Amino acid sequence: MRSFLAIEIKSELKEDILNIQKEFLDENSRIKFVEKENLHLTLKFFGDINDKKIKEIESIITHTLSNYNSFQLNLEKIGVFPNKKHPKVIWIGTHTIDNVLVKLIKELDKEFNNIGFQKEKSYIPHLTIARVKYIDNKEKLINTLNKLQNISLGNMNITSIKLKSSKLTPNGPIYSTINSFKIED
Repeated sequence: MRSFLAIEIKSELKEDILNIQKEFLDENSRIKFVEKENLHLTLKFFGDINDKKIKEIESIITHTLSNYNSFQLNLEKIGVFPNKKHPKVIWIGTHTIDNVLVKLIKELDKEFNNIGFQKEKSYIPHLTIARVKYIDNKEKLINTLNKLQNISLGNMNITSIKLKSSKLTPNGPIYSTINSFKIED
């Protein structure tokens, strides 16, 4: 089962994200926007895993989260991967007080590495909002990025993370929750 660990985005922020996506509409470019129901913050992509591995992952998540309290996540700033000259992914950045999200990811990643998953080189917390296939007017895209660069969408209280499955279809991926893990206050 193709799986990943994620934070789901609250619906009010999803509406704001859809409005930002509209800023990048260009009839001559091919930009694939992430569907509203699929907007999420990926913490770790596992790829295809079996039930035994899911149980190991669940155990690690439960144990690791016992050391954490719920926290505020701010959605702010627009960026692209790999860079503005060759944009492939348009994303919204995140910020947490004391970098708690990055600390959590590093701790989880270390434990996932102990059960056979490759360690992340450098995790940059972000929410993918679009994938760029082709840009007709790169200058227009860069102007839009610059205009939205320091945007702040607001924050949300993170009280859980989800282990999700992803089924690829011709119409795009379909995500389902395998398990939800509560982060205590």
